[in-house]
Amino acid sequence: MASYFIYDSINQYRSDNTVSEGTFTGTTFTATSAVTNHERVSDQNIGTVISAVAANDAICYQVGSAVTANAVAVYFTGDDGVTANGDEMTIYSGTALDGLGGGDNFASTHSGWIVNDFTEVTSKTKFCVEFNEALTNISEILIGSKLSFEVEPDVNIQSSINYENEVQRSMGGVEYALNVNPGQEVTTIGFQNISSTFKTNLTTMQDALKGEAKKFVWYDGSSFHWVRLDKPMTFTEIADGRFSTQLVLRQQIQ
Repeated sequence: MASYFIYDSINQYRSDNTVSEGTFTGTTFTATSAVTNHERVSDQNIGTVISAVAANDAICYQVGSAVTANAVAVYFTGDDGVTANGDEMTIYSGTALDGLGGGDNFASTHSGWIVNDFTEVTSKTKFCVEFNEALTNISEILIGSKLSFEVEPDVNIQSSINYENEVQRSMGGVEYALNVNPGQEVTTIGFQNISSTFKTNLTTMQDALKGEAKKFVWYDGSSFHWVRLDKPMTFTEIADGRFSTQLVLRQQIQ
């Protein structure tokens, strides 16, 4: 299966955007006390879950300007608590909370990421995800754009573990090390020959991510990864309208 990225194209992680809990009836979202720790689905941390989700509860994102989106990715830290039949969640979008459209159903999963593509919407400021059943272990909902790879990366993919050790030396000359995490995988993928269109799409993604600032989803054709850019991309024009570049992706612990 082809590789792709899913990134925040609606700017949902801005601090001045509104993330609300509530209930859904017909095409209307009503803000009310419904879901415990609802803000956890939009904190870029996949280690902490929401709870007390009941059927027809919902999470709504209200962003400050008209935006475009075509995908939603939801992360489950464990069993979703239901028998999956393909319609455990529904995504809606619009410009008013009492007139949302779309109504695209998608499945839950027992652990990890579940991704749903929907018909691209533009000029929308409201995005709501309704839970059609009492789901458990939801920790992140990312709404944004799916960027499918124009070509698969070069075969010489590089991977290493960065332990972020800091080696110090005492006044007596004894060395000791400070270790702050169990290590993060850093993967370098390269494209030797891409079109100007794909270059523009990668640049648009990088701008939306604010470089290294935001985390995003990378699907490598078989597995999902929660990553961030380790450094900005550099593009080299190798022929008229053709480019090469590398993406350095740092695996996120949570």
